[in-house]
Amino acid sequence: MKKLFVIIDMVNGFVNEGALADKKINKITPKIVELTKSAIKNSIPIIAFKDTHTKNDEEFKVFPPHCIKGTLESELIPELKVFEKDFISIEKNTTNGFITKAFQKIVNNIAFEEVIIVGCCTDICVEQFATNFQKFNKENNRKTKLIVIEDAVYTFDTPNHNAESCHNDAINRMAKAGITILKTIEDLDEKAY
Repeated sequence: MKKLFVIIDMVNGFVNEGALADKKINKITPKIVELTKSAIKNSIPIIAFKDTHTKNDEEFKVFPPHCIKGTLESELIPELKVFEKDFISIEKNTTNGFITKAFQKIVNNIAFEEVIIVGCCTDICVEQFATNFQKFNKENNRKTKLIVIEDAVYTFDTPNHNAESCHNDAINRMAKAGITILKTIEDLDEKAY
């Protein structure tokens, strides 16, 4: 079975420091590290998307400046950076990693049977990636099973963005779109992963 493990935006700028960082996102780090070790052990390819922007990026009309290329914010968190040599790293200057040229080249050339998706933010980058992948599956008659692990994705908390409700709403929308939602990594078929 051709599998892929996708880590979305587990960069310092969303977890440790900067205008959009929320340290509560770190609660998913141990699960992602565990899945990363398992993927490496089982020779499952890993793609790590890294939010990376130029100083005058269009996205800053919507979000405050964050994850500027060449800064610590645009680098993977230390717990994952140690595995970076085992990743295909894709920098993205958009909330939707699915549409990056680098990922399009991969997904157009390889028909994965199963893709496990983790990272942040559940209701933005994770949801956009997963739902666009699902649309791609339907348009191209692909049967790729997309799996989002609920306890390995999370989002940020601000006065206008309640992390818990935004996370839960996104999980429900993805489930309605036909994406498989597993509560925890323990729900993965251990023999298959």
